[in-house]
Amino acid sequence: MVKVKLPPPQRNVNPQIQILPANTKLRRIFDPTRFNATPTGFRSYGPVSRFDHHSSNEPTEDPERRIIYAGFSLSCCIAEYFGDGEIINVENIKLAIIYLGRELKLLDLRGKAAMGAGTVTAISAITQREITQAWGRYFYEHIELYDRVDGLIFSGAHNGEDAIALYERVESTINSSKVKVIDLGSETLKSTILKIAEEHGFDVET
Repeated sequence: MVKVKLPPPQRNVNPQIQILPANTKLRRIFDPTRFNATPTGFRSYGPVSRFDHHSSNEPTEDPERRIIYAGFSLSCCIAEYFGDGEIINVENIKLAIIYLGRELKLLDLRGKAAMGAGTVTAISAITQREITQAWGRYFYEHIELYDRVDGLIFSGAHNGEDAIALYERVESTINSSKVKVIDLGSETLKSTILKIAEEHGFDVET
């Protein structure tokens, strides 16, 4: 098993930057009954998820550091959101489609680019959140190494599709972007969700 070490990097870094053009379509699944989630809301409570960069090691409100996760495809979002339980339950769950108002600059953690960032690709899949969150803080804080990136692009732990974490640096852009919200239980999404469930071996609660 590959060992993912805590930061700082033990070698010289050569960060790879991925540019997302304006009007890129991002998707995000959210539950409006948790963490006061909204279609474009950045979460100030943390750290709880993989690359949360909140200042504290223990989950708490951190109004200075906020984060939002998204993907390009519905299958990525479903795998990331429901993957641990392998059951898709669409009750009260929403899908936000966000059309970026400007280009974004992301630190690439996919494939060999993760090594260029000073870590390894496995950082996107390990369960040790104390390690991944430490790296999330490190990437955010060390602009002399990684520039003032808007967030991270990485391979989703469940199906390997591209996933994104965005820092509050880009919050005003996301909040001013064009957004469409759909109930995940909408009839228009039913066949797509059933196909994704079949491809991933997930059950769907009805």
